[in-house]
Amino acid sequence: MAFLTWRDQYRVGLERIDREHRYLFDLINRFHDGHRGGAEPRELQRMLNDLVQYSEEHFRHEEETMLENEYPWLSAHCGMHEELYLAIFRLSEELAADSSSITMDTHSFLRNWLVSHILTHDLQFADYLATRAEQATRDQDASDAAKAKGGDEAKGAAPHDEA
Repeated sequence: MAFLTWRDQYRVGLERIDREHRYLFDLINRFHDGHRGGAEPRELQRMLNDLVQYSEEHFRHEEETMLENEYPWLSAHCGMHEELYLAIFRLSEELAADSSSITMDTHSFLRNWLVSHILTHDLQFADYLATRAEQATRDQDASDAAKAKGGDEAKGAAPHDEA
């Protein structure tokens, strides 16, 4: 059984972000399986480095998407990404210095980091996008109704007599 299992409740509704989240799950599962399976410290270090590098890439994509969508909490979200990145970078450095420093607490941290960040902060962004899309639809409907009303009034107007 996988250490981390992807669930639909983790979906934010943006295919690229969801695909990257699933890949982060895979990276953490590989690290977990490697550690539990007795992988060499060098291999565990490579796995953790992959996680660090991919996390940085994912955070950049997520932040670009937030910027494009004028997410009002972008700055705070970027700060959380920086904290998370530094935490997994420190784990990588600790492993490089002492492979015995990896415990089940390390695995729990990685699982909790990813799942709680997605469920709390990334889904907040998804809610923001949904609300924005609903507002855009209401605005478009109101605009269409106003145009239709204006067109109806023009059709019903009496012709002007010209003398």
